[in-house]
Amino acid sequence: MLDLIVGKVGPVFLTILCGFLLTYVKVIKREGIPFLAKIAMNAFIPAMLFQTLAQSDISAHFDLRLWGSYYSGVLVNFALIFFIARIWLRAKTDEAAVTAMGGVFSNIVLLGIPLVQAVYGADGLVPLLIVLAIHPLTLMGMTIMIVEGSRGGDGHWIPKVLRSVLRVAKNPIIIAIVLGVLASLFEIRMPEMVDGTLERFKIAGPTVALLLVGAGLYGQSVRGNLSASLLCTCGKMFVQPLLVFAIGHFVFDLPPLWLMIVTLVAALPSGANVAIVAGSYNVCIDRTSTTILLTTIISMLTLPLLILYVGPH
Repeated sequence: MLDLIVGKVGPVFLTILCGFLLTYVKVIKREGIPFLAKIAMNAFIPAMLFQTLAQSDISAHFDLRLWGSYYSGVLVNFALIFFIARIWLRAKTDEAAVTAMGGVFSNIVLLGIPLVQAVYGADGLVPLLIVLAIHPLTLMGMTIMIVEGSRGGDGHWIPKVLRSVLRVAKNPIIIAIVLGVLASLFEIRMPEMVDGTLERFKIAGPTVALLLVGAGLYGQSVRGNLSASLLCTCGKMFVQPLLVFAIGHFVFDLPPLWLMIVTLVAALPSGANVAIVAGSYNVCIDRTSTTILLTTIISMLTLPLLILYVGPH
């Protein structure tokens, strides 16, 4: 167990701490974080995802039970947070929808991928990427439909949802996943020079992603509706992993590694896309930022404990 912490889990969270400290001492400047994020999200991470999938046997790994286990638990959790926000916090429909998204949307790209790669390698990355393939489309699309529907009556919300779907489809990460799956299915192999370049991007991607997580924590503070943020935090960090684990184990009978991956993804902190949706509609901006901050801090304790409990396999 000590080897697991020292050799695999520890370096992940130490890199996050380095990102925070580098921002604190102004080596990474606040205005430089979007630039680093753009490189990571448009080059390093897509290259890593493409190479991982292209070199894997997707036909042997793809199983709808992965989607069934993960998204059944997520949708139940979304509904719970949504109705609690509406009834207990007396939130408006659009506020409840964004609040619920904060309680279900996982930071898979910046934290989930580096963590799973470090602990489980390519065997763990493949099921994670299968879950990721429809993650933004499903959860962002559902949230936007509810927000637009609650504000509408003008009949123009469908084009807005379709534009959002198109933006997701044009995301380099989604494109990399699709191309990687196709390369695997048709057994397309990259030239050695291209493969070597992708390997270097593959090494850089997780490191830059983790530094960004740490850098993003610097200067953040608790603000907004704390009750709503605590609701999201409890749902995201505790209820959702339990729901996904229970459904994956008792309903879909997932193999142990797959069950661990979907549970780990469910236990990740809230992702930045929640803040993007909140900012786009000018709703729940402060509470969303607080939710991301609280869940990220808590995950530094809960994720290592979860991995230690089940072990690396």
